[in-house]
Amino acid sequence: MTSRARASRAFLSAIVLLCVCGIATYLSFSYFRASESWVNHSQEVRAAIGEVESSISFAARARMSFLMSGSEAELTAYRNAVSRIPGEMRLLRELTRDNRVQNDNCNQLETVTNARLKDWEAAVETKTQGIDISLPDMLQPSLSLSAQSATIAEAIRAEELRLLLQRTLAAQRHFFVASVAVATSFILAMLLLYAHYRLLTSELHAREEAEKIARSAYEHEVALRHEQERFRLFVGAVQDYAIYVLDVEGHVASWNRGAQRINGYLASEIIGQHFSVFFTEQDRLDEQPLRELQTAEQEGQFQDEGWRVRKDGTQFWASIVLTAIKDHKSKLAGFAMITRDHTVRMQAQEALQRANADLNAEAKERISAQEKLANSEKSLRELSLHLLKTQDEERRRIGRELHDSLGQYLAILKMNLDSLNTDFAGNHGGAGEQVVQCIRLVEDSIKEVRTISYLLYPPMLEEVGLKSAIPWYLEGFSNRSSIKTTFEADSDFGRLGREVELALFRVLQESLTNVHRHSGSTTADIRLSRKDGHVVLEVSDHGKGISPKLLEQSDKDWLGSLGVGLRGMNERIRQLGGRLEISSTETGTVVTAGVPVEETVSPSLNAD
Repeated sequence: MTSRARASRAFLSAIVLLCVCGIATYLSFSYFRASESWVNHSQEVRAAIGEVESSISFAARARMSFLMSGSEAELTAYRNAVSRIPGEMRLLRELTRDNRVQNDNCNQLETVTNARLKDWEAAVETKTQGIDISLPDMLQPSLSLSAQSATIAEAIRAEELRLLLQRTLAAQRHFFVASVAVATSFILAMLLLYAHYRLLTSELHAREEAEKIARSAYEHEVALRHEQERFRLFVGAVQDYAIYVLDVEGHVASWNRGAQRINGYLASEIIGQHFSVFFTEQDRLDEQPLRELQTAEQEGQFQDEGWRVRKDGTQFWASIVLTAIKDHKSKLAGFAMITRDHTVRMQAQEALQRANADLNAEAKERISAQEKLANSEKSLRELSLHLLKTQDEERRRIGRELHDSLGQYLAILKMNLDSLNTDFAGNHGGAGEQVVQCIRLVEDSIKEVRTISYLLYPPMLEEVGLKSAIPWYLEGFSNRSSIKTTFEADSDFGRLGREVELALFRVLQESLTNVHRHSGSTTADIRLSRKDGHVVLEVSDHGKGISPKLLEQSDKDWLGSLGVGLRGMNERIRQLGGRLEISSTETGTVVTAGVPVEETVSPSLNAD
């Protein structure tokens, strides 16, 4: 606070204190006059209670005189006195209406007075009717009520006296306080006037210092303006960013070259307009500009990206930073807006998103195609297994029909030919020769039918199991192909499940067929074993082997290049949870089939 301001305050305070002195003087005289009015009021209350008592006493005497003499004049005097009592009571109530205690006393006095008047009126009425009255009986309750009335009247006088003393003391105290206030305010006013004088003199001495400070402040302000001008020129030269200032309501107050380049408005066209012109129609309907201003004001800054509109109506993707500008008192002075055009980046992001969407769609299509392919492969495998099972059943049926039907027919034919040969013995030399040749042909046919039926479905596989059926099959294979075979099996190898034994037997058949047709080997080794919960059948030869190219192709398309037979065998093993492997070198080929088994069927159980 400056010396001049302090001097002005001291002078104004002195004037105020002098006014207070005058007001206190006025109040002191007011309190003095109030004390006089309170004394007059107390005298009026005492006079009013006296008039009430006087009227009641006069009415009591007139009533008594009437009761004793029966004079009409006394009765009239009594009536007049009684008629004055209500008015006097109202006057007394009006004078004491501001005091609760006096109001209670007046209520009691009125109640007792009404009771006395009622008693008096009953006695007067009785006397008027000519009935004799016993004065002693009548005087006893009248005296009691009279004593109560006197007691209440005395209480009213005592309360009024107490109030008079209290009010007098309060008036004196107020008068004293007002007097003290007058003296104190006068003294303080003099002191403040003296302080005013001192401050004015010190103001003259401080003015030179103030002028020096003003010159320094002016020089600082000039430097600040130069700095602001350089900053304004810098902002105006920026072209990559739209930098402009808004007032507190959102109207554009400044404009730079970057804003002109990005938004398309000249400074003369846009300054004074509301910045909502940069928003799309939908954003304006949604009150987006107002929300941005409110957020920046509450949080200090607002950042966002979205579509904005240029002067020509085209849209661009903008990155904006809206900052609230506040003065040293934290009062909002406006907003600073920085906008950058990110349309190219946005378009690149959208292109990337579309590419990602296309890739995702393509990936989904591929996954769907893979799922369809897997389902198709599953269906084909199920169909293949069904065909294999059907093929086995058909082989069994044809083998039995060949063995049971055609075999019997050939046996009967042979028996008939033997009988015919016996009949032709020694006779018909040419016919006998032909019969003998027919018998040999029939015997060969019987052997071929038996061999074909056993190859289609060997009955020994069901009767004695895989371990015993393999030697029987190897014996016939060696006889037909002139390939020597060896067979090794674990001594404790027992029966397996029907499906497992049939699948391994078919692998053996197909493997030996391939050895006979393609390998050129003269030997074949077969081994049947149980290892780690798996039954393993191994068929190896010492032929020319399979070319690496063909074997590599078979790895890509599982056994597809090695023939339909092995593919069917692989499917059989796979359906049982096993695996069929082929390894080949220049010295031979090994086919290994492994199938998991859970329990072993003992040979004794098989025999049973």
